Amino acid sequence: MLNNKFVTNVSLTSGIILCMFFAFNSSFSKLIDIWQSSNTYGHGFLILPIVLWLVYRKKHLLAKVGTQPSVLALFFVGLTSFFWFISALSYINVVEQFALFSLFIVLTWAFFGWKIVLSLKFPLSFLYLSIPIGDFLIPYLQFITADISVFMIKVFGIPVFRDGMYIQIPNGNFLVAEACSGIRFLISTITIGVLYSYLNFSKLYKQILFVLLCCIVSIVGNGLRAFLMILIGHLSNMQAAVGFDHFVYGGVFFSIILVVLFIIGYYMSDPINEIEKPINTNEKCASQKFPSLPFIAIALSFLLIGPVLKYKYENHIAELSSQQINKSASHSPLSSMILTKFNHNWMPTFPDADATYISSSTESNIDIFVAKYLYETDDKEIISYKNRLFDVDFWSIKSISANEITTAKGELIPYSSFTIVNMQGQERKVRVIYKVNSILSANKIKFKLLQLMNKIMMTDFGGEVIVLSSASKHEADKQLDLFMFQHFFDIKQQLTLAK
Repeated sequence: MLNNKFVTNVSLTSGIILCMFFAFNSSFSKLIDIWQSSNTYGHGFLILPIVLWLVYRKKHLLAKVGTQPSVLALFFVGLTSFFWFISALSYINVVEQFALFSLFIVLTWAFFGWKIVLSLKFPLSFLYLSIPIGDFLIPYLQFITADISVFMIKVFGIPVFRDGMYIQIPNGNFLVAEACSGIRFLISTITIGVLYSYLNFSKLYKQILFVLLCCIVSIVGNGLRAFLMILIGHLSNMQAAVGFDHFVYGGVFFSIILVVLFIIGYYMSDPINEIEKPINTNEKCASQKFPSLPFIAIALSFLLIGPVLKYKYENHIAELSSQQINKSASHSPLSSMILTKFNHNWMPTFPDADATYISSSTESNIDIFVAKYLYETDDKEIISYKNRLFDVDFWSIKSISANEITTAKGELIPYSSFTIVNMQGQERKVRVIYKVNSILSANKIKFKLLQLMNKIMMTDFGGEVIVLSSASKHEADKQLDLFMFQHFFDIKQQLTLAK
């Protein structure tokens, strides 16, 4: 009897997963592309197999839990599918993927009942750790890594000078690049720590404490790793820890940290939790009711609400964007295409923009860059990892801030401010403003929400990013303030079409 029910449950679960992959193919394709292209999120391929293993190891326990298809859950299936559509429309990948994995939970509730969901609360929640999130932490982790490295260098009495992410010692120069931020190790350690704490701790406070310990140790450990690379380079007169062995030493150091965490976890671990103890398989199984064919058909109909709405919306957007492109091409108010390069080897990169404009010249020596998007798709977004505000191989961030300025006409302009430096000691101020339907924003999340509202209202399907920069080390802020105060809304008069 248990085997028959087990086969039925496995078949039903497999069917749900296949339907999900088919209906939400676009979201899964984006996820897989990120997992394949990024070492930071490559662990995502392992999450689903781990979840299935966690479910399988509880099969005897689940057999004692009664199942009951839930009509109420069907409403939440439709609601979650619609929420997925809204998040996909906004192109906020994290929210879209959160809605995607939430569908697994509400579908489990719909087909098997809330008791099964409660019994599988950890495996189902563990799915969320496959969502690629954390890139926004990279600059802050770079700062922390540089701070720890410089502090330790001073402790050892080595002369050091720091400018942004560049660290200079007598024997050489070092850059705390994005790859040195430790984001990969942080995310991997958190994932391992969450799984380890679930399998080895029965007390909630221990689980939380161990995960927090993993976060702290990985961040501090990455700072110490960077310091050790600098120290080895210094002691070896830059003959070691500067090439391939840099990665080897880093890998060995991280392995040691993981071993230390596991040792700590071993001594913190609790006796086997009662819920994980082997149970008597001769006990009577609970009654299990399986969904009827009409119920399954209704559930699939609710599930497809989001994909169908997205399909219709994309077709509508394609027609409107085609008309808008033709209109824009025939009524462009700016000069013809002229390829120009900024000075100081500085140029933002927005490869998928429909049009790119740059300053031909300004009286105040302000460089201007504008990337315009007439519409967005899965492969073409204003807020995207493919877009860069500067050449990361030549520049690094020294500081980040958010501010606003009021123009001569009393209009408020919010902006994000970056100070970037290079190895030659050159410094630039960069200000970034996002624009959609004449509304300005400096906050990426707020800008995404503004885009979503305009897409729903059919008023603007894309947007713009405006980047202003000055290379004057001591007068940059003053020059940018004056330019924005007097000329910000007249920028188009000073632009040349570059793409």
